[in-house]
Amino acid sequence: MISKSGWGGRAAIVAGVAVAAAAIDLGAKAAAEAWLEEGAVRGALPFIDLSLSFNHGISFSLFPAHDPSSLALLLAIQGTLTCLVAGWALTASGGLERIGLAAIAGGAAGNFVDRLMDGVVTDYLDLHTGSIRWFTFNLADVWISTGVVLLLLDGLPLWRGHRRVGEPIP
Repeated sequence: MISKSGWGGRAAIVAGVAVAAAAIDLGAKAAAEAWLEEGAVRGALPFIDLSLSFNHGISFSLFPAHDPSSLALLLAIQGTLTCLVAGWALTASGGLERIGLAAIAGGAAGNFVDRLMDGVVTDYLDLHTGSIRWFTFNLADVWISTGVVLLLLDGLPLWRGHRRVGEPIP
C-alpha cells in the first residue's frame, strides 16, 4: 500500500485528480462537439445554456493564436505552466493545497490537449443572467476555478486551525 504522505502517495493523488479532471473534460468536449451545432443555443438551466464555440486564445479569448507559430508559442507556454503547476502539486505541504493544484493542472491539461488536437479550445457552457451573456466556458475552466477556491480555502486561518504568529504550519 502507498503511503499518502510519501512521494508515491502524493504522486498518486496528483495524477489521479489531474487525469480524472482532464478525462472528464475531454469527454464532455467530445460530447458537446457531437451533439451541439456551433452558435446554436440550447437551454439547460436558468443561468447556463449549452452553446458550442471555439476559443483561439486563452481566458476570455485573450492572445488568440490563428497561425502555426503563435499556436506553437501558446502551446509551449500552456504546456510549461501546466507542468509547473503539476510539479507544485507534488511538493504541496497539505492535502487541500495538493488537490487544488492537481485540479488546476488537470483542467489546464484538458485545455492543452484540446488545443493540441484542434488548434482551439472547445467551450460549450454559456453563463448568463436573463438576456445578458457573460462568457462561455468548459469543464476544464470549472476544474481550474475549483482548484483556485480550494487554494483560497487552504489559506484561510479558520480552515487551517488557529495558529499563533511564528508557529510552523503543520
